[in-house]
Amino acid sequence: MERLTGIIDVHSHAILPFGRGAPVGAGNAQPEWSVEMALDYMEEYDIAACVLSVPDAANHATGAEAREIARRINETLAGIVAEHPSWFGALASLPGRDPEGAVAEVRHALDVLGMDGIATSTSIDDSYLGEPQFDPWLQEIDRRGATLFVHPSISGPGQTLLVGLNASVIEYMFETTRMVVNMVVTGAKRRFANIEVISTHAGGTIPFLINRLQTLEHTFGVGPGRLELSPDEVRAGVASFHYDLSAATSEAQLGALCKLVPVSRMLMGLDLPFMPRTSFALAIADLTGSPSLDAADREKVSRGNAERLFPALKARIEHRDHRLKASEEKV
Repeated sequence: MERLTGIIDVHSHAILPFGRGAPVGAGNAQPEWSVEMALDYMEEYDIAACVLSVPDAANHATGAEAREIARRINETLAGIVAEHPSWFGALASLPGRDPEGAVAEVRHALDVLGMDGIATSTSIDDSYLGEPQFDPWLQEIDRRGATLFVHPSISGPGQTLLVGLNASVIEYMFETTRMVVNMVVTGAKRRFANIEVISTHAGGTIPFLINRLQTLEHTFGVGPGRLELSPDEVRAGVASFHYDLSAATSEAQLGALCKLVPVSRMLMGLDLPFMPRTSFALAIADLTGSPSLDAADREKVSRGNAERLFPALKARIEHRDHRLKASEEKV
């Protein structure tokens, strides 16, 4: 079986030398990252493009500081895309605690900077997406039908559960699970149905817990302000997300996810530079050899689905490929 080529990696991070807290919760152990390093990675693994994000860096600050961090990140990422338009996409960071500032940054990022979508974290100030304080900027994203990439962060209560492990080892999986469930049971996912929400890491534990959620959410209820949904409504809500496959390409994970969502909602993510480089070839090999996917499925997961979510990036890649083909024909 041939190796996958032309992958669009929707889960790729830039490590920038500014911002309150480290990007995506890296703490003081930030890995190395540069544009040149990312380009080398793409060449080595035949990646067509990476979609860059720094989801959490502006969510730790407030007021003018948060707005300045988000603006500086977004202008930096937009500058990288301007220099390498066919190799990178970019998702805008928001000052997530500041509704007015976040709405303004959505508009600036999409209308002025021409970015490919928005990125944020599963929780902000210990509240998960779906809570009403986030409605103003979710409404703005919904109005535009834009793509929202949601990366796990670690909440304050979650910090006490780490027992010495880095949050990315297991806790991120539960943070993602909590975000998906909260958006469903608060009705936010239904209210903002025009947003194409990408959940990372194959939804954390969602594919394995869906039957339990369907049964017990309705049996025990979910508390004031939440929706008591039927089993079918729970499944439909969870299945309305897109799921990237960062650190989630084993057959157990793929098989479970394929029972939850159609292949059209699965995306390739390799999580540069936080995942070890040894993991990239293994993930690509897992996808290539998976009995749960046929050739058409693999094309959708590796590239086609991302092209639908990021049409401007698709156009930039096609322009590059056309120029390369024309150049080769002249030789």
